[in-house]
Amino acid sequence: MRLLIWGASPLGGWLAARLHQAQYDVIWLADTPLPFPLTGDLELVSDPSCQKVTGLRVWTEPQEALTPLPEWVIFAMPGWGLSRALTTLAMTAAPEKLPHALSLQPGIGSLEKLISLLGAEKSLRAVITREFTWADASIMTGGAGGFVVSEHPQAAFIGELLQRAGLGKPRTAPVDSLGWSDVFWRLHANALPTLLNIAPVSVYDDPNIWQLEYRQLREAIAVIDRLNINLVNLPGIHVPGLAWLVRLLPPRRLAKVLKQWVRPPSLRVDLEHQSGHSDAAYLNGAVVQAAYGLQLPAPVNHVLALSVTDVAEGRIQWSHFHNNLDYLQTLIRVASRHI
Repeated sequence: MRLLIWGASPLGGWLAARLHQAQYDVIWLADTPLPFPLTGDLELVSDPSCQKVTGLRVWTEPQEALTPLPEWVIFAMPGWGLSRALTTLAMTAAPEKLPHALSLQPGIGSLEKLISLLGAEKSLRAVITREFTWADASIMTGGAGGFVVSEHPQAAFIGELLQRAGLGKPRTAPVDSLGWSDVFWRLHANALPTLLNIAPVSVYDDPNIWQLEYRQLREAIAVIDRLNINLVNLPGIHVPGLAWLVRLLPPRRLAKVLKQWVRPPSLRVDLEHQSGHSDAAYLNGAVVQAAYGLQLPAPVNHVLALSVTDVAEGRIQWSHFHNNLDYLQTLIRVASRHI
């Protein structure tokens, strides 16, 4: 079985290298620049082990990697890169001949893109909670976290594949529960510290910033509850418990609790690297889109989604938001009157 790992991310490199080690027929398509020269050698670092992987096939041109067509494609790029990849894939063969595909993109929206091209029978997603980073020509991971696959006839195969890649034991969850659990987990101290260019912990220390963070989370909970979504645990993250804390705890006490679970904001990476894109639409934007359909207000998520996207795509300077809470509050007040 021929596997294609598509995406020049540390997660993509890790999956390709580990599956190559496991004797799968795998190709890594790294069609955007990597932070090191392309070779077939990678060093995988997971405390306390370090493994050297040699002979991995690495391609930079999609047409070469897609000839012949693989049986499976695992999309390991950010959500904003998926549309271009699917357009390329769609031009290679008739829809019925296209491969099965797994989406590893965050939030909500990417799986729907897969289904629109391939159909539900060939499309599924997984949420991976382990963090992967580049270190020169090495890929590093702390080893904490794991994965959950959406319920699907092919979930057992994907579960075994990701387990062979060293990501933990297979687990499955209903697709809507998995998607909204992923969104809710990733909202915490993400867009706000990214825009304001502050440390994530500052979100919980500054009462004015915390008020916006709290409103953002409450908007998301209102959507989840109205949709009657049953949130599920993700490896290392008790998402239903987090949601109940947001529902029940007084704001000041909630801030003290959530402060213990601060993690690096994922949305910051694209702004720092000036990629010209952002995944904010799949996180805060997913809340906004669902809230609109339910006729619920979501002005904080609306402003955060648009602002992060505007900065990423160059319509406004990031420096306009740096430590400038007044500016952000003004945008939210205006949005609150019109949404």
